[in-house]
Amino acid sequence: MSLVNHTQPIQLHYTCAGAGPDVLLIHGWASSGKMWQVMTDALQDRARFWAIDLAGFGASPSLPANPMLDINTHAALVMDFCDQHGIQPKAIVGHSMGGMLALKLALLRPELAEALVLLAPVVTGRFTLELNRLVSTDVGSFALARSKPFWWLAQSELLAPLLSVPAYVGVEAAERIRQDFIRATWQAATGALASIARENLEPDLRRIQQPTLVLIGAEDTTVPPQEGRLAAHRLQNARLLELPGVNHQPLDEQPDTVIAALGAFLAETGAALP
Repeated sequence: MSLVNHTQPIQLHYTCAGAGPDVLLIHGWASSGKMWQVMTDALQDRARFWAIDLAGFGASPSLPANPMLDINTHAALVMDFCDQHGIQPKAIVGHSMGGMLALKLALLRPELAEALVLLAPVVTGRFTLELNRLVSTDVGSFALARSKPFWWLAQSELLAPLLSVPAYVGVEAAERIRQDFIRATWQAATGALASIARENLEPDLRRIQQPTLVLIGAEDTTVPPQEGRLAAHRLQNARLLELPGVNHQPLDEQPDTVIAALGAFLAETGAALP
């Protein structure tokens, strides 16, 4: 049964590409399913990829009844999506906040997927400059609840490139990231930040049995690399791939390395054709 209180399931925007076992792709904060295109183009002969836009991000609408969208609501909507489309993915691949969602799904519905891939995942709620400590306080929650005018200002053509685009990605990735930031709704952006900051999955990681690949950038300044290292250490059946010189967007920064690692892991676990 859905955990979301709505009369009709929300229709998440998605793209479906490729042929083979089903693999579900979950993007991170203020991003969209477009982030996966370089990977799905390269591996479309090995798996059928479902790249979703989470509610309030990309081309997916927010929930009108929910002023903010938290991690549990996103997890419920993703489970609804799988039920709607009759898919039981062989693997779930998540980046950053999407990595936390992949872990949540493995805890809430262990039978949903047979393998996990976590790129720069958030595990204990920690993110850049320890801002999660501020966001998780009552003062931080108060400020977020009244931040809508500032969010609109941040999404302006003048500020969006400065606030959203990291210096370590190329031109094409930079434009995609800028567009995704501008499309993100205030409800989704602030709700995710507030709930991520209050979420700590470390005590539950031992319950997750699926084979898991954890891939992190050693120079990540958005989500501390320690988050991914912790996941790889606590999960029952995980391996860690740490990329030197890489920050928070490994698929954009070293696409060939990441695609090769993901393709090999998915094939090994039966989530893609060899």
